Amino acid sequence: MIGLLLILFLSSLLFLAVFAGLAGQGRWTRAFVPGFLICSLLLGLGIAGSCFLNGRTINLDYSGHLPFALGLSMDRLSGFFLLLICGLGIPVALFSASYAEHYTRANWKWYWSLVALFILSMVLVVVASTIFAFMVGWELMTLLSAGLILIEGDGEDRRRSLFLYLVMMHAGAAAVFASFLLFVPYAPALTLAAMRAAAGSLPAHLRVVIFLLSFAGFGMKAGLVPLHFWLPKAHGIAPSPVSALMSAVMLKIAIYGFIRLTFDILGTPQIWWGYLIVVVGIVTAVLGILYALAEHTLKRLLAYSSVENIGLIFVALGLALIFEARGLPILAALSLTAALFHTLNHALFKGLLFLGAGAVKHTTGTLDIEELGGLLPRLPGIGISFLIGCAAIAGLPLLNGFVSEWLIFKSLLHGSVLEPDPAVPLLIGAVALTSALACACFVKLYGITFLGRPRSDAAKYVVAAPENMNLALVMIAAACILFGVHPGVALHPLSVLAGTMIPNPTSPPEIASISRMMPLVAAAIALLVIVVLLLRKPASRSVNTWACGLPGLTGRMQYTATSFSKPLRSVFAAVYRPERKMDLEPPDEPYFPVNISYRSVRTTSFEKTLYRPIVDGVVAVARQLRRLHTGNIQTYLLYIFLVILSLLVVLRFA
Repeated sequence: MIGLLLILFLSSLLFLAVFAGLAGQGRWTRAFVPGFLICSLLLGLGIAGSCFLNGRTINLDYSGHLPFALGLSMDRLSGFFLLLICGLGIPVALFSASYAEHYTRANWKWYWSLVALFILSMVLVVVASTIFAFMVGWELMTLLSAGLILIEGDGEDRRRSLFLYLVMMHAGAAAVFASFLLFVPYAPALTLAAMRAAAGSLPAHLRVVIFLLSFAGFGMKAGLVPLHFWLPKAHGIAPSPVSALMSAVMLKIAIYGFIRLTFDILGTPQIWWGYLIVVVGIVTAVLGILYALAEHTLKRLLAYSSVENIGLIFVALGLALIFEARGLPILAALSLTAALFHTLNHALFKGLLFLGAGAVKHTTGTLDIEELGGLLPRLPGIGISFLIGCAAIAGLPLLNGFVSEWLIFKSLLHGSVLEPDPAVPLLIGAVALTSALACACFVKLYGITFLGRPRSDAAKYVVAAPENMNLALVMIAAACILFGVHPGVALHPLSVLAGTMIPNPTSPPEIASISRMMPLVAAAIALLVIVVLLLRKPASRSVNTWACGLPGLTGRMQYTATSFSKPLRSVFAAVYRPERKMDLEPPDEPYFPVNISYRSVRTTSFEKTLYRPIVDGVVAVARQLRRLHTGNIQTYLLYIFLVILSLLVVLRFA
């Protein structure tokens, strides 16, 4: 029965994509399309909950009726990630009902059709039991998200960013596919079950190659440094609901693929695998938040923050592999649970923040936080929800981000106790530094955007956000609070899931500890707040803020985002290395110039030292190869003759 429901769910998404592309755009259609998508996602949510919480499995194989291998299956791991897709898809669909209203008729149809197919492609990846189905879903994720990016324009900068996104995603897909193909000599069929059965007979060197290829391929999709270059460019130009899906869900599909191949299929890791992942994760987390701290565009800042959180997730995954290789299943299960819980939490608060950024853009027309300010009294619903998201991602107590980061810290501390190693305190310090920088980053983001006075007319004369936008934000904010106050709701089934990936007879004690502690802390803080409210003096006095002798305060007297982050950017100047240029007019009057222009351009170190030389080399080779294109048919026939002759020689002596 549940297998039929899965087919019905997939069919409903496909039907919606076709209907949205063919139907008109009347009032009934505008209400039906998002409503039908929400109902479909609710069905998927029920299927996911049944598999994740109750351990039900689904196995459907249609290979005998098709010319290619097509199978669908679900277990606890698939159910968890399907839960993320459907759980975030519902508020995104609700939010999009108003967000997509400004599109033209054609773009509105394309938007809803592609959104339904985009969600379908992600679902196909997590329910695929054959490599064919997995790779079809994997490639469709890239192509459909690229189509959604083009809906909001196709300018030169947008096309350049989109081209980079497509190139890197296809390179990652090639690495993933190559890792699957290496199973061919040992597995009778390219299915996950056959690969799992054949993993034990793989030679040691082949296991290493498979691991490295999968780590590179899935890491590129997830946004690990230095493979993250595409992420802020693509997420920054996508429609805000699509950015929420890409950051909150699509990146997690890469994590699903890595966990499925490394923990479930390969099994029995080598210890250096874990150390490699931990080091890459730490570098990703620290650099991601440093780049986010220097950004002043809302969505690019949030995109770099996603890089940081992906790094933290991989730190926990690396620790799980280290503990598993050392024969410590309880600690391995703790680290894997921490990684999965942070995956859930990041999906929630990053989806909330990207949708909040979309609401800000919808009401003000800008994403530049230097032009915002004073939005909280004008947009209280959006402001409060956005505040909850900022506090959650900063890891403050009583919100979900605190719990998962606490579990990651506990995993690191266990590593320091079991094996005294000078590198372990450095890792703990790096994670602590990441958390501190995240707090500074989101204090800057929220303070400059929502507090103070408006810095422009766009912020001063905002329009009210539609109610369904506010409702979508409130739904996700409530989930952030729920999993922060009662983390056991998610932690207990996640620990069961971790126990299936890493055979573990008992649940880590830290899970029960944090599950009991957080409700008590919440009750204590609530009691303290009540006491303070009861004891406070009702009388109050308000005075104007001193304006340094000037008639009154203006928006120009406030801290800007640039000035807020300047001290930290100075401390980490070696990371940023901006290119500064100052022009004076006239140039021979340095002390009494008529005009001064100052320009500072910041590009990441990886762009300068890694990608730019590669791009320049490819362009140089392409210019040399251009000489082969003579336009002469005789020359092209000569090329064909030489190729055929070379093949005959190779086959003769092979």
